[in-house]
Amino acid sequence: MTENQAAADQNREHEEKLPRRRRFSGPALFLAGIAIIMAAAVYFTTVNRAAGEIFTYHHLAMDTGIELALHAASRSEAEAAKAKAFAEMARLEQLLSRSIPASDVNRVNEAAGAAAVRVAPETIAVLEAALKFASLSNGAFDPTISPLLDRWGFLGKQPRVPSETEIKETLLLVDYRQVAVDRAAGTVFLPVAGMGLDLGGIAKGYIVDQALARLADAGIQHACLSAGGDICLLGPRPDGSPWRIGIRHPREAGQLIGVLPLSGGAVVTSGDYERAFTVDGKRYHHILDPATGLPASSLASVTIVALSAMEADALSTAVFVLGPERGLALVESLPGVEAVLVTPDLEVLVSTGLKDKLELR
Repeated sequence: MTENQAAADQNREHEEKLPRRRRFSGPALFLAGIAIIMAAAVYFTTVNRAAGEIFTYHHLAMDTGIELALHAASRSEAEAAKAKAFAEMARLEQLLSRSIPASDVNRVNEAAGAAAVRVAPETIAVLEAALKFASLSNGAFDPTISPLLDRWGFLGKQPRVPSETEIKETLLLVDYRQVAVDRAAGTVFLPVAGMGLDLGGIAKGYIVDQALARLADAGIQHACLSAGGDICLLGPRPDGSPWRIGIRHPREAGQLIGVLPLSGGAVVTSGDYERAFTVDGKRYHHILDPATGLPASSLASVTIVALSAMEADALSTAVFVLGPERGLALVESLPGVEAVLVTPDLEVLVSTGLKDKLELR
């Protein structure tokens, strides 16, 4: 990292104003990762110059901006670790993105109602995790929601409000309980033609986790990776102090509603400000309730803190759909999981483990 005192002075002013948001595509928390990384860059280069330095990288994957900051003893060490992390992200995206024609997910969808499809072990692992969270949330998180997202036009198409009849017809194709996974054979089968998987609510978290694992394998002990809002931390800062993670205000762009000090793990936020459109003065967003086929409406944002980004990713969607009472009850029942919920009228609800940690703004 080049030394630029003027830039460092400017970025130091933003040390306390870190990240925000989420999803398999979408720019909302791109600035969040930048904020964390630039704050970390100032910190590391001014405090830990003797032990190494912070190296920052910008990358594009999964249709979103990737921001990586890692602490290494030399540029060559940093470059080697970065290359491994980004290569792993690219490899897994080729398996798990439904928008890539040859991906495992796309091939399973194309064969729905006709044949089981042999897929990679990683695809089996992510799908089994998705089905676990679907069962845990009684279907609030459902990896077979793809037809419904298509009906609303949220995946690369022109968004539209489908008719009540269209929604009812499409809901017949949404049911995680029908997915047949054969681990021994390495196959996945969707029994009804027209069914489809969308792992966007969990795959990005898994990919981020695996990228951080590659950094750890390369000897990196301190790093921050932000991928479109899925934020994963490898250890605390070099001096042992926690990172400061900002939670985006769901109604005031560029503002934070709170800050969390964390020394590792993952943070993912789902908000109704992502991928939304307005028709006749009414706003619609992409976090759909699999039970109704309509956008969930009882929360404005959900931030999940967990040990892995995959877990936080799936739970942020599940809790958003479940709503305040049922969502918090689910969080409180899970070890190592915490949450910050913001209602449409901006009431902030916090799980037990974060009550003494969250710094409200």
